[in-house]
Amino acid sequence: MLNRAAKPFMYRALTSRGWFVISAMLVWLLAPAARAATNAEAAQRAINFLSADAANWTVRFGCTSCHRHGAAMFGLATARANGYDLDAPTYNGRTNRQNLEFILERLQSEQRADGSWIHQGNWYPLSKSSYSAFGLAGYDANVGTQYTDALVRAADWAVRTQDAQGRWKEDMAFYPVGYGHVGSTARFMTAISQAKQRVDPAKAAQYQAALDKAAAYVRANMNNTTDGALTDGQRYTHQTAWAIVALKAAGAGASNENTAAINTLASRLLATPTLANASGWGTLANEAPDEYATSLTLYALCVAGRKPGADGRMSGALEWLKSRQAPNGSWGAGTRYPDIPTTFAALGLACFGDHSVGVSVQGPVRRPLEHDLPSGQTASYAFTVRNNGYKADSYTLSIQGGLPGWTTSLDRTTLALGPDASATVILTVTAPPGLAPSLASDVMVVAASEGATSVKGSARVTTYTTPPPPTEGLATTTTLLAPEDGEITVALNNTLSARVVDGRGWQARGPGMGVVTFMVAGVTVGADNDADGDGVYSFVWRPRTSTWDELGTQDLRAVYSGVTLLPERENRLGSTASHAVEVHPSPYPRPSVTLCGLPGFTDRSALHVCGYVTPLAQGASIESAAFILHGQSYPVVPDASGGLVAVDLPLRDGPNVIRLAATDTFGEIDSEEATVMVDSTAPEIILLSPTPDAALSAYSVDVRMTVRDWSPVRVETNWVNVSQVPAGGGNVTHTVGLGAGENALLIRATDSVGHVTERVVRVWVDAQAPWVGTGLPDGWLVGPQQGDVMSYDIGVYCASSTQVTLSTGGTYALPRGGGGVQARLNLVPGTNTFTIDVKSETGLRTSLTRTVRYDNSAPEAELLVPVPGGTYSGPIVLTARATDTLSGVRSVAYTRDGSGIRGATLQADGTWTAELDTRELVDGAHTVEVWLEDWAGNFVIRTFPFSTRNRP
Repeated sequence: MLNRAAKPFMYRALTSRGWFVISAMLVWLLAPAARAATNAEAAQRAINFLSADAANWTVRFGCTSCHRHGAAMFGLATARANGYDLDAPTYNGRTNRQNLEFILERLQSEQRADGSWIHQGNWYPLSKSSYSAFGLAGYDANVGTQYTDALVRAADWAVRTQDAQGRWKEDMAFYPVGYGHVGSTARFMTAISQAKQRVDPAKAAQYQAALDKAAAYVRANMNNTTDGALTDGQRYTHQTAWAIVALKAAGAGASNENTAAINTLASRLLATPTLANASGWGTLANEAPDEYATSLTLYALCVAGRKPGADGRMSGALEWLKSRQAPNGSWGAGTRYPDIPTTFAALGLACFGDHSVGVSVQGPVRRPLEHDLPSGQTASYAFTVRNNGYKADSYTLSIQGGLPGWTTSLDRTTLALGPDASATVILTVTAPPGLAPSLASDVMVVAASEGATSVKGSARVTTYTTPPPPTEGLATTTTLLAPEDGEITVALNNTLSARVVDGRGWQARGPGMGVVTFMVAGVTVGADNDADGDGVYSFVWRPRTSTWDELGTQDLRAVYSGVTLLPERENRLGSTASHAVEVHPSPYPRPSVTLCGLPGFTDRSALHVCGYVTPLAQGASIESAAFILHGQSYPVVPDASGGLVAVDLPLRDGPNVIRLAATDTFGEIDSEEATVMVDSTAPEIILLSPTPDAALSAYSVDVRMTVRDWSPVRVETNWVNVSQVPAGGGNVTHTVGLGAGENALLIRATDSVGHVTERVVRVWVDAQAPWVGTGLPDGWLVGPQQGDVMSYDIGVYCASSTQVTLSTGGTYALPRGGGGVQARLNLVPGTNTFTIDVKSETGLRTSLTRTVRYDNSAPEAELLVPVPGGTYSGPIVLTARATDTLSGVRSVAYTRDGSGIRGATLQADGTWTAELDTRELVDGAHTVEVWLEDWAGNFVIRTFPFSTRNRP
């Protein structure tokens, strides 16, 4: 049951969740789709907006808030570790780094003496403290250590306020960033896990116990679906995501129970469906996706080691999230709280960088050695270095820390890894004989990216002598004595010293009373067991430029291990002292490194290379030099005073980046590199145009091609046109003059090492349109044809091949040079119009249109005199009207009774006449025959009856 004080929080939480879900669904349904940027582009835009937005909020309201600053700081720090640009300018006129430092300074100033934070008005101390500590943890792990002490104080407060169930109760029931206890628990666990790296063994054991207790709480509630702002449930997507973050902070667990739980939760998230199977994640299963749930889920899956390339669900969610990003880099336009999706989208995306490296230890991170043995001892550790980024990268491996007199070595110092690839590196720690009890030697293996200078990964192991430092006993106080001025300079001797006492006046003095380990910027730099017995634990640290690049304000810690005393005496617990120091760069000049002249391109598989190394610092000599190629080091031994060094190197096809690095005895390092391109193949020519054997209608052509090769290429076309293509390849266009007929174009590509590729492209050129003729005059009159079909001839002259197409149907192909076509025309009475279209292979065209008049009908006649059937006497004029609608009447003639033909004369009125004397005939019945012919040759005889009566 909730008490009365909690009910208003629940009401606000449910109201906020309603607004959030409704707003998310409206934006999802109504917002137009946008082009999704690449992961790197979207994440960079996101952090550019986020850092300025968070800084501006602080200026406006005069304080820091919860998620808006704590989660933002963690996201910005994560981005820095994954190669994103913290020095990029933002819209408030400052860089991301400047905004981050401004927020951190303000946040640190608001921390209370007990290590916690509160909102103005004493509100929400747990919620604000969890987000603030979360942000400090990210900064301490990935950016800098000047706020380590604030982080440790926050962790101390968190351990004190952890409840009996192992959780930290949420006190700001604000959906979704303060909804449920698992989120606040995860953020405190992240802070405690990072702070554990900065404290003495006794406190570290206390921190780990708190983490184990919290992890048990998280695992116990993995299947708890209780709903409520102030509950232990993991019902919501974002609560499951926070659970993964929490368990990752606690470590694998004694029996890998946390790792197993992480895998279970990650699989659960990947299987959680959304409304209509949309990309992303919703607040609950089968809900529309929203930016907050999707962002936090992507971050949690990244923490769990899942990769978008191996899971389509993650890839789709990333694309969906990026498509929601506004042009200014933010999310949530139109929602009630746009700062929420923007903050967590930036956090989620920042986890996916082009450059990212992780270093982890295979097996135990602590190994014991026996004390007081007369011989030396060794301990070996296997480290996994994994390229978590999306680009191939090379890494420089180095060792930091370790007790004086102990030696450490790696079986390799450079690595080259493809995306998501990993390699194993072996660290060997060798301890001298006669070891004192309760010694602890911390060693860190660091993998530094060569592709992005800010990207590093590291893991720490501890080799200790039995018995281990105690976790129960009297408390001690460690006090830093030196450096008094708080100044440290690289490459110079810097004395670090401390004193350890307890509250009863006991002082840790002499061998066997424990070890003080000194840490700068979170890195173990040395330790002392007070072998001289003066009560001052002292170490002279001379950081080398070749292995140290953490400059500016850093955290200096003296960590006393504690000591297990004889049974009748009480043990002394470990303790820590810290303060900020300013680390200055080396005052010495770097050595001079110069490579001999190397060929830019070669086709050889091996190359003899040389260079010169010279120490420039007074009193320094060359300590080591090596040629480095493809992640492999080829050491050379120069004179101490420097000089010529040389080696034979194997080469690979493609680019070979050869680097010569030299380190002097002061630890100063410098290098020079050059790229030798191995080109063992001839250039590749990809012809884009013209098509081989193309037919062209112009006397020039653009020869377009793509040329590919490792080295620069000289491209010639027909010996006249010349272009240079850079290494890698490019496109070339040459305009070449042509002659009529067949042309052979010679393309010749010669790379920088002399390989030649030739290609001949043949084209046909004809710029003249075809000549077309036919014996069929336009308007030709044609009489009756058999089957109403007329044959006719077409003649074509053209240098190119042609295609003859008739509009009436029919296509004929003629070879180059032309030829003749005999065609047939289907006729209909009247006018027949058709087109002869001739197209050459070069695309030029000639057309002829012809009209044929077709008349297959004879003329018609109307006899006017004599009237058919009439009776006549004496002379008469035979008169007939003749008609022919198609070609017209050509001639008319008459006969009587089939004989005595006489031609007719055309009169003005359109009649045809001839004289007939009926007296020539006997009285009685007779016939008049009208002979008709039209201009098309149609002929007909029309017969009409009449009678004569010339005698009484």
